[in-house]
Amino acid sequence: MVLGVGAALLSTVLLALGAQFQGRGVRGVEGAEDARRSGLRRILGLFTSGGWLLGSGFLTLAILLQLVGLLLAPLPVVQPIGVLSLVVTALLSRRVAHARIQRWGAIGIAVCLAGTTAFVVTATFATTTAPEPAAVVVPVLVLAGFVLLALLIGYALLRRRLPAFVFATAGGVCFGFVATLMKVVLDRGAEAVRAGDLLRPGIGFTLLVLVAAGAAGLAGISLVQRAYSSGSADLVVAALTVVDPLVAVTLGIVLLGQARHAPGWTFAVFAAAELVAIAGVALMARHPPRPADTPGSPSG
Repeated sequence: MVLGVGAALLSTVLLALGAQFQGRGVRGVEGAEDARRSGLRRILGLFTSGGWLLGSGFLTLAILLQLVGLLLAPLPVVQPIGVLSLVVTALLSRRVAHARIQRWGAIGIAVCLAGTTAFVVTATFATTTAPEPAAVVVPVLVLAGFVLLALLIGYALLRRRLPAFVFATAGGVCFGFVATLMKVVLDRGAEAVRAGDLLRPGIGFTLLVLVAAGAAGLAGISLVQRAYSSGSADLVVAALTVVDPLVAVTLGIVLLGQARHAPGWTFAVFAAAELVAIAGVALMARHPPRPADTPGSPSG
C-alpha cells in the first residue's frame, strides 16, 4: 500500500511536468502552422517539437508509475492522488511560463482539492477491491463503448466550436475508463500469477478488457492534445486529475459494486464532492493563468 501511494505521488509530479511541456509544444506547432491544415500534418509536426517529445516522456513515466500504484493499492486511494498535480502545475506556470494565477483561478484550485479530498477520504473507508468476475465487468465495457462512440460523433460534428474545457473534461472521462479497466486487468493478472496459471480460463476476456483500455487511452490522448492547443496546462491537468478519478471511482462504486457494503450517507457525500470538484474546474477554465504583465480580470 505504501509503495503504491509513493508511486502515485511521484506520478503526479511527472504528470505536471509532462502537461507543461506538451502544452507548450502543441501551442508552438499550432502557432507555426495553419490550424486548418490536415490533422496528420499537425500530428507529424508534434514529433519535431523537442518540448512535446520531452513532455511525452514524462507522461509515459507517469503512466507507468500510476500502473504500479494501481497494482499495489486500491483504485479509490491511488487515482485521486493525482489531484496534487494541480498544485505542481500552478507552481510550474509561475516559474516556467511566467504566468500569474488569478485570484479566482486559485480559488478554483482550492475548490478542486477540497472536493476531491472529500471524495477520496470517503472512498477510502467505504470501498473494497478484489478481482471481479467477467459478468461484473461487462457493463463497464458496454458503457465504455457507448461513451467512446458518443465522443467520436461529438468530435466529428463539433470539434471547431467546443472550448478547451470540454476537450479536457472528455479526455478525463476516457482516462477514468482506462484506470478502471486497467485495474481489472492488473487484478486478474495478479490472481493468475498467484495461481501459477497464466493461461487459465478467462485470459481471453482479460485481453479484451486490455484492448478496450487501449482504445479509451488513445481517445483520451487525442482529446487532451486538442485541449492543449487552446487551453492552459493548468486547465488540462485540472480536468484530468479531477474528472479521471471521479469517473474511475464512480464506475467502481456503481458498476463494480466496490461500495456495496457502504452506508447510504456515503453516496450523498460522493455526489456532493463530485459537484464541488467540477465547479472548481469550471472556475479554473473561466480564470486561466495570465502573463505576469497582463492585468487580471475583475474579481467581482
